[in-house]
Amino acid sequence: MKRLLKALLIGLPVITSLMLASCGGSKTETPADNDTPQILDTDTVMVSDTLVSEVSAMAERGMVLERVQTIYSLIKQECTYLGGSTDSDLLDKSFCSKSWNQLLMAVRRQEYLTNTLFFEVNHWTMSHDTDLVSFEEFEVTNLAFSDGEKRAQVDFTVYEDKNYTPARIELVYEDGQWKIDNFYHLKYMFNMRERMWEYLDNTPMAYLL
Repeated sequence: MKRLLKALLIGLPVITSLMLASCGGSKTETPADNDTPQILDTDTVMVSDTLVSEVSAMAERGMVLERVQTIYSLIKQECTYLGGSTDSDLLDKSFCSKSWNQLLMAVRRQEYLTNTLFFEVNHWTMSHDTDLVSFEEFEVTNLAFSDGEKRAQVDFTVYEDKNYTPARIELVYEDGQWKIDNFYHLKYMFNMRERMWEYLDNTPMAYLL
C-alpha cells in the first residue's frame, strides 16, 4: 500500500506536466482577418492604367470609324440621287472643321476675283467627273491626343465604274464631333490644304479680305 502511494505521488507531477503540454499544443490559431485591405504593387497599377488607355483608344477608333462611314454613306446617297454630282460646299459646312471652311472661303473669294477655278478634282468623290462612286475599306490608321487636341486619320478607297482611287482624310475633334480637316488624293498625291495655299500664292491676303 505504501509503495503504491509513493508511486502515485512521484508520477503525479509528470502526468500533470503532460496534460498541460497537451492542452497548450491544442490551442487553435486565430484566423487571418479576411477584411484586411490588400495593397496593389506599382506593376499592377501600371498594367491597369495601360489597359484602360488601350480600351479608351479602341472605343475612340470605333467612334471615328462610325462617324466617317456615316458621312460617306450620305455622300453616296447624294451622288445616287443627283446622278453623280454633290453640293460640295454644303458638305464642307456640315462635316468639315472651322479651319477648313475658313480656308475654303478664301479660295472661293480668290476664284471670284481671278475668274479661275481651283478644284479640278472633287475632294469628296476624288473624281474629275460626275460618275457614280462608292466608298469602301475604311481604316483608322492614326489616332493622336496632344495638348488637349484629338486628331485622327482614316484611309479608304473610292470606287468608280472602271477604276479606283486610294484616299485619306484627317479629322479633328471639334465642338463635340469629329470634323474633317484635310483631304488627300493618294493616287496623284494631292494634299488639298497645301494645294489650296499654293493657289492663294502662299499668302494670307485673300484669306483676310
